Amino acid sequence: MHVVDLVVVTLAGIAVLFCVGVLARQRFMMRAPGSIPVAMKYARAARWQYGVGRYVGSQLKWYRSLGLGTHASRTLQRRDVEVLSRRSPAESELQSIPATAVVIECQVGEEKLFLALGESAYTGFVSWLESSAPLS
Repeated sequence: MHVVDLVVVTLAGIAVLFCVGVLARQRFMMRAPGSIPVAMKYARAARWQYGVGRYVGSQLKWYRSLGLGTHASRTLQRRDVEVLSRRSPAESELQSIPATAVVIECQVGEEKLFLALGESAYTGFVSWLESSAPLS
Protein backbone atom coordinates (compact mmCIF):
# COMPACT_ATOMS: atom_id res chain seq x y z
CA MET A 1 0.00 0.00 0.00
CA HIS A 2 1.31 3.42 -0.93
CA VAL A 3 1.76 6.21 1.57
CA VAL A 4 -0.85 8.34 -0.24
CA ASP A 5 -3.41 5.54 0.03
CA LEU A 6 -2.67 5.16 3.72
CA VAL A 7 -3.13 8.90 4.32
CA VAL A 8 -6.44 8.93 2.42
CA VAL A 9 -7.78 5.92 4.32
CA THR A 10 -6.70 7.46 7.64
CA LEU A 11 -8.36 10.80 6.85
CA ALA A 12 -11.56 9.04 5.74
CA GLY A 13 -11.58 7.08 9.01
CA ILE A 14 -11.13 10.26 11.04
CA ALA A 15 -13.99 11.93 9.13
CA VAL A 16 -16.29 8.97 9.80
CA LEU A 17 -15.40 8.97 13.50
CA PHE A 18 -16.09 12.72 13.70
CA CYS A 19 -19.54 12.25 12.09
CA VAL A 20 -20.35 9.38 14.44
CA GLY A 21 -19.27 11.53 17.40
CA VAL A 22 -21.47 14.45 16.32
CA LEU A 23 -24.50 12.18 15.82
CA ALA A 24 -23.93 10.41 19.14
CA ARG A 25 -23.68 13.78 20.93
CA GLN A 26 -26.93 15.00 19.35
CA ARG A 27 -28.75 11.79 20.23
CA PHE A 28 -27.50 11.97 23.82
CA MET A 29 -28.51 15.63 24.15
CA MET A 30 -31.99 15.11 22.69
CA ARG A 31 -32.69 12.27 25.14
CA ALA A 32 -32.07 14.48 28.17
CA PRO A 33 -35.18 15.82 29.94
CA GLY A 34 -36.14 19.35 28.89
CA SER A 35 -34.38 19.18 25.51
CA ILE A 36 -35.88 20.56 22.29
CA PRO A 37 -34.58 21.12 18.77
CA VAL A 38 -34.11 24.86 18.20
CA ALA A 39 -32.76 26.83 15.26
CA MET A 40 -31.32 30.23 16.16
CA LYS A 41 -30.51 33.26 14.03
CA TYR A 42 -29.09 36.56 15.18
CA ALA A 43 -30.87 39.63 13.77
CA ARG A 44 -27.81 40.70 11.76
CA ALA A 45 -26.93 37.19 10.55
CA ALA A 46 -28.13 35.62 7.32
CA ARG A 47 -27.98 31.97 8.37
CA TRP A 48 -29.94 29.81 10.74
CA GLN A 49 -27.84 27.75 13.14
CA TYR A 50 -29.25 24.43 14.30
CA GLY A 51 -28.95 23.13 17.79
CA VAL A 52 -30.51 21.67 20.88
CA GLY A 53 -32.02 23.77 23.62
CA ARG A 54 -32.15 22.48 27.18
CA TYR A 55 -34.15 24.06 29.98
CA VAL A 56 -32.12 24.21 33.18
CA GLY A 57 -34.03 26.13 35.85
CA SER A 58 -34.26 29.75 34.76
CA GLN A 59 -31.92 29.24 31.79
CA LEU A 60 -32.30 27.94 28.28
CA LYS A 61 -28.94 26.53 27.28
CA TRP A 62 -28.43 26.24 23.53
CA TYR A 63 -25.89 23.82 22.08
CA ARG A 64 -24.82 24.06 18.45
CA SER A 65 -25.55 20.86 16.52
CA LEU A 66 -22.25 20.57 14.72
CA GLY A 67 -19.35 19.99 17.01
CA LEU A 68 -18.23 17.87 19.88
CA GLY A 69 -18.17 20.46 22.66
CA THR A 70 -20.09 19.94 25.87
CA HIS A 71 -20.50 23.59 26.85
CA ALA A 72 -23.53 25.63 25.79
CA SER A 73 -22.92 27.93 22.82
CA ARG A 74 -25.47 30.37 24.18
CA THR A 75 -27.34 30.70 27.48
CA LEU A 76 -30.58 32.67 27.68
CA GLN A 77 -31.68 33.88 31.12
CA ARG A 78 -35.47 33.77 31.47
CA ARG A 79 -35.62 37.27 32.98
CA ASP A 80 -33.75 38.73 29.98
CA VAL A 81 -35.94 37.22 27.23
CA GLU A 82 -38.90 39.12 25.80
CA VAL A 83 -40.94 37.72 22.91
CA LEU A 84 -41.61 40.49 20.40
CA SER A 85 -43.49 38.58 17.70
CA ARG A 86 -44.46 35.17 16.38
CA ARG A 87 -44.79 34.19 12.72
CA SER A 88 -44.56 31.40 10.19
CA PRO A 89 -41.31 31.04 8.25
CA ALA A 90 -40.89 33.50 5.39
CA GLU A 91 -40.65 32.14 1.86
CA SER A 92 -36.90 32.74 1.84
CA GLU A 93 -36.50 30.74 5.08
CA LEU A 94 -38.24 27.59 3.86
CA GLN A 95 -34.98 26.15 2.54
CA SER A 96 -33.47 26.44 6.02
CA ILE A 97 -36.28 25.65 8.44
CA PRO A 98 -39.45 23.53 8.15
CA ALA A 99 -42.69 25.14 7.01
CA THR A 100 -44.34 23.93 10.23
CA ALA A 101 -41.87 25.82 12.44
CA VAL A 102 -42.87 28.78 14.56
CA VAL A 103 -40.42 31.68 14.25
CA ILE A 104 -40.29 33.95 17.26
CA GLU A 105 -38.46 37.25 17.42
CA CYS A 106 -36.95 37.83 20.85
CA GLN A 107 -35.25 40.69 22.57
CA VAL A 108 -32.51 39.35 24.82
CA GLY A 109 -31.00 42.25 26.69
CA GLU A 110 -29.77 44.63 24.00
CA GLU A 111 -29.75 41.99 21.28
CA LYS A 112 -32.46 40.71 18.92
CA LEU A 113 -32.52 37.10 17.82
CA PHE A 114 -34.89 34.69 16.15
CA LEU A 115 -35.74 31.19 17.33
CA ALA A 116 -37.43 28.55 15.17
CA LEU A 117 -39.29 25.89 17.16
CA GLY A 118 -41.97 23.29 16.59
CA GLU A 119 -45.50 24.22 17.67
CA SER A 120 -45.40 22.19 20.89
CA ALA A 121 -41.88 23.42 21.69
CA TYR A 122 -43.14 26.99 21.20
CA THR A 123 -45.94 26.36 23.70
CA GLY A 124 -43.40 24.98 26.17
CA PHE A 125 -41.09 27.95 25.59
CA VAL A 126 -43.85 30.47 26.30
CA SER A 127 -44.92 28.51 29.39
CA TRP A 128 -41.31 28.48 30.60
CA LEU A 129 -41.10 32.27 30.14
CA GLU A 130 -44.35 32.86 32.00
CA SER A 131 -43.44 30.57 34.89
CA SER A 132 -40.95 32.97 36.39
CA ALA A 133 -41.60 34.44 39.80
CA PRO A 134 -43.14 37.92 39.78
CA LEU A 135 -40.70 40.82 40.11
CA SER A 136 -40.93 42.62 43.41
